[in-house]
Amino acid sequence: MADEHGEACPLEAVDKRLSDVHRQWHAAEEAYFDPEGFRVAIQTAIQTLRTVTFILQSNKRLIPNFDDWYQGWRDQLAADDLMRWMVDARNKIEKQGDLEAQSTVRASVIASYLDEGPVTEVPADLFDENVDIFARVPTAVLRDHILKHGYLAVERRWVENTLPNYELLDAVTIAYGRISQLVADAHVAMGLPPPKTVSTSTGSGYPKDREGRMPCMVGHADRRQLKVALADGAPMRLAAAKIEMRPKAEVEERYGIKVEDMMGPSGANEDIHASLFDTARTMTLKDGGHVAIFFLLCEGEPVDVQPVEFMGQADKYALVRHMAHGARRKGADAVIFIGEQWKAKPDPERPYMRAGEAEDRKEFLSATLVQQHGDPVMLSAEMIRTEDGLRLGGTERLTGGAHFMFAPFYEAWGKPIPDNWMEQSLEAMTGQSDADKSP
Repeated sequence: MADEHGEACPLEAVDKRLSDVHRQWHAAEEAYFDPEGFRVAIQTAIQTLRTVTFILQSNKRLIPNFDDWYQGWRDQLAADDLMRWMVDARNKIEKQGDLEAQSTVRASVIASYLDEGPVTEVPADLFDENVDIFARVPTAVLRDHILKHGYLAVERRWVENTLPNYELLDAVTIAYGRISQLVADAHVAMGLPPPKTVSTSTGSGYPKDREGRMPCMVGHADRRQLKVALADGAPMRLAAAKIEMRPKAEVEERYGIKVEDMMGPSGANEDIHASLFDTARTMTLKDGGHVAIFFLLCEGEPVDVQPVEFMGQADKYALVRHMAHGARRKGADAVIFIGEQWKAKPDPERPYMRAGEAEDRKEFLSATLVQQHGDPVMLSAEMIRTEDGLRLGGTERLTGGAHFMFAPFYEAWGKPIPDNWMEQSLEAMTGQSDADKSP
């Protein structure tokens, strides 16, 4: 660990040990459905977290008035039930053996962007293999629901018997955050700048208060799931679309645009939205179509740009939820989704019919902006294909209603979804809509 001048931080040993906990946490996350791997990684993380304060105390000579400063933190941590449990857990692991844990499995049928499918919980032994977990999911969960477009999400939850109100990864995340705040305050007490979490996408710090937690340790629930398509029983693998990135000069020559102008002049979400849609129009007319792509924004800066490829409707439900979890991890406060879509008039006799299945469907290029603070906005233009090629209709701007595919983002932000969300959307768009026209 070095400062901006390349000099080693006096608390480098403390910083490194805290970094070790972060890596061990991710090892536990990766091994979530591997009982032995998870057991080793999570217990190692708990042990390592405890050593951070030991190393800090061994460097007490570096911190002015250490005893008075540290006593305040000691009292604060001692009053915290979770931090007391962490101390007891570390002692138990080192002196008595493994933690005593229990596990449950939550099985949900996902056939909507909303959480409205059947859900059931079944007990599972901590060391069950995946095949045993699936065997305990009642078949009734799968019956009488949309099999064609849905998927089964099987979520395992690790809980230690003496800490029943916390999932273990979440518990270690919270404890990591509190120790991280202690370490940051130690730097301040020495007159040093506190360690800063920086976005690899923008080079800027994450502005939101995460209580000391790393962004990648927040919003990880989707990684605790196994996803299986109901149509064929195949495990689902979420993957980004593979799109060849052209050099800047080639892009500017092909489309007649300036790359630095694509994000708009002001940094305001709606200006970025409008500018990206203008660019999308230009690219669509040149290429004859447009890929589906998410832009995650934080205070007007892109923190992720993710092309996606939907292989089916179940894939859409899963990928949108995955992107919403990513928005929470990265601190995104707005999302812009650009792609081609179908629109059609709603059929009261077929409420679950997708627009792509309607005979009167029309093809559109669209860009939807959904914000944590602010109203959603949709820009769209009809795609009209003739013998002479593709042309686009005029840009239509709609506010006050957005397709309910964005409901997972509202949930990630803790933003209430209007009771008449779907009715607003259908009225605003004068028909049903598929957010992406892939199968």
